[in-house]
Amino acid sequence: MRIRSIVKGTGIVLLGTLLVFGGLSLVFPLPVDQLVSPSATRVLDRDGHPLRVYISSEEAFHFPVTLEDVSPHVIEATLAFEDRWFRWHPGINPVATIRALIQNIRSGRIVSGGSTITQQVARLMDPKARTIGAKLVEAFRALQLEWRFSKDEILECYLNLAPYGGNIQGIEAAAFFYYGRSASDLGPGEAALLSVLPNSPTRIRPDRNPVGARVRRDDVLGRMLDRGNIDREQHRRALLEAVPGTRAEVPFHAPHLGDMVKSRYGSDAGDLVSTIDSEVQHLAESLLDRYMLTLRSHGISNGAIVVMENGSRAVRALVGSAGFFQSGSAGQVNGTTAPRSPGSALKPFAYGLALDGRLISPSTLLEDVPLNIGGYIPKNYDGEYQGVVTAEEALTHSMNVPAVNLVYNLGADRFHTLLRRGGLSTLTESYEYYGLSLVLGGAGVTLLDLTNLYATLASDGVYRQYRLLEDDVIEEGRQLLSPEAAFILTDMLSRLRRPDFPDTWEFSIHLPRIAWKTGTSYGHRDAWSIGYNPTWTIGVWLGNFSGEGSPSLVGADAAGPLLFDLATALEGDAGSWFDPPAGVGEREVCALSGLLPGENCTHLKREYHILDTSPHRTCDLHVTVAVDDETGFRLCPSCWTDRPFHWETFVQWPSTIATWLHENGHPVPDIPTHDTSCRSLAGGDGPRIKSPAAGVRYVLRSGIPIEDQQIRLEASVSSGIRTLYWFVDGVLLTSSHPADPVFYLPEPGQHEVVCMDDEGRSTRISLIVE
Repeated sequence: MRIRSIVKGTGIVLLGTLLVFGGLSLVFPLPVDQLVSPSATRVLDRDGHPLRVYISSEEAFHFPVTLEDVSPHVIEATLAFEDRWFRWHPGINPVATIRALIQNIRSGRIVSGGSTITQQVARLMDPKARTIGAKLVEAFRALQLEWRFSKDEILECYLNLAPYGGNIQGIEAAAFFYYGRSASDLGPGEAALLSVLPNSPTRIRPDRNPVGARVRRDDVLGRMLDRGNIDREQHRRALLEAVPGTRAEVPFHAPHLGDMVKSRYGSDAGDLVSTIDSEVQHLAESLLDRYMLTLRSHGISNGAIVVMENGSRAVRALVGSAGFFQSGSAGQVNGTTAPRSPGSALKPFAYGLALDGRLISPSTLLEDVPLNIGGYIPKNYDGEYQGVVTAEEALTHSMNVPAVNLVYNLGADRFHTLLRRGGLSTLTESYEYYGLSLVLGGAGVTLLDLTNLYATLASDGVYRQYRLLEDDVIEEGRQLLSPEAAFILTDMLSRLRRPDFPDTWEFSIHLPRIAWKTGTSYGHRDAWSIGYNPTWTIGVWLGNFSGEGSPSLVGADAAGPLLFDLATALEGDAGSWFDPPAGVGEREVCALSGLLPGENCTHLKREYHILDTSPHRTCDLHVTVAVDDETGFRLCPSCWTDRPFHWETFVQWPSTIATWLHENGHPVPDIPTHDTSCRSLAGGDGPRIKSPAAGVRYVLRSGIPIEDQQIRLEASVSSGIRTLYWFVDGVLLTSSHPADPVFYLPEPGQHEVVCMDDEGRSTRISLIVE
């Protein structure tokens, strides 16, 4: 009966205790959320090495870690020093608690804690002043923790919450700042030293008290030896290890990339594995530093580089400036995301659109003559005109007028849409806002966006978003240009011997094979060079963040050499190049017109073309005519009967080009005049009136002499035309050579202006003068 009563009484006590504990837990629930501290943000390179570290919102360096990722030596050292009975007690150690209580009563104050690891977790979770009442709360919380969590979970909380000196919280941060490694790689001596720091993180910090830290460490090593955690040889080697005298410096690599990633994901983001390849990053930074030694003397204070891996669109290097802490040159500005005028660097995409739009092939002739589109008058970089050039020449010579004319014919809205779909995030306005100047750099773009746009050319015309983190999804992408257009553009852009090849670069068999384009903004404020091969796309920008220009800021000469040096160092798979897609063929075209050869074309050349898409007109520049042997007149079937004649081949330029060639002193062999006695009408193009413009109202201004408000009459004609006849309201005003200036003294009212050439072909427009 007595034993039964004892058992029954014990059960009642235990039940009562459980009921009281449960009731108190309901009234005072465990603040589980306080077991997790905000994590500092670590930006890592692709291999897991730290690039930047940002403190948490609680201003601590805290890197959470699981127990599986902690060295067993850390666990052994911590238990040996802090709580050797941790695996067996229920959260409080009665023997240690009673001993500490007796010591504290005798001293009249807290001199001994006797706290278990679980109690320390409770205190770290809810810090309070060191009083007897606080110790009771701490004991209650420890019991709650043991009821709720496993021993490993509690130990993991301790290792993550414990202070290790200064603003270092948790074993992972301690391992990094004291030993420059992960907690998983700590040896016995390192683990022993770190295990003692939470007990007195300020007094025995090894960088402040190396002697005291060594004494404590050696004591823990002795305990580990006694417990069989280490053998004597491990103990001996650990005792010989030096105590770290300083904390490791906070890593500071790829600073602009780190700031971008932190800005995207915010504070307390934990570990963010970036796409940065540290070797490529260091290479890009070193080359930029080397070039800046010379460039600064030419008034160029900064630069930026992006290196992108084409297949994954991973940014492997991002150099935002030539020196993050160079305050005089605004080094903290991120040059890869700062909008700047790209100059001519957008032109290839107009040509790509035209290749897909059936407007051009590489040999198609484009006009390079003065152009006036609604008052917008683009000019070439050198102020000169060539009259007519091939599309390939216009692109590789970076001519402005042909590019503007091309966009005008394509439609400025289509070009604007292509660039927007290609990820140029800074084009926030409508196409009307930018107008035709967009193709010449009339909008700010970022180096990062532009490099990614060129990576589209290296990826069969498929656009994908660039990636800054290894966890970022590789998009399936969208087709921006056809694979055929991308390939032909690449072929044109990979020509080495062209005007924008940098003067400072020596032609060599060691040149990297790369397709590239340069750009120079208006006022020489920005120099760009973007290039790609099958593996990499590289973007280089040089300039001043202040916007100040420099005569040396020319894309080819300033940014080009840096691009080529970096491409040479990277190279990728040097033996590979882009293969022509199935839709690309080779064909022969007339060497002059770029059209399919006609029966009169004697000189041919080969070009790539897009099957079933590229223009397939037959050459009509070469015209073979019958010439009278005696008079030299041109004969037609109506008048060559019974007359001796021979055949001659002439070049018949379009009227706009023919007129420009005449006006600028370029000899153009005239096609003989048609026999005036022949009654047959001439065929071909008639004159095209350039001025006055059709549909434009001319307003006479008062107070200005009418003689100073004359309207110029101007027309483009085919080669061979020697005389133009100008009629106003049916009355002959004058006759003149096509290149001679003619002016009309305007009168108010609506008038009809007619221009007729000496072949009898005419054009008319309406003119309104108010």
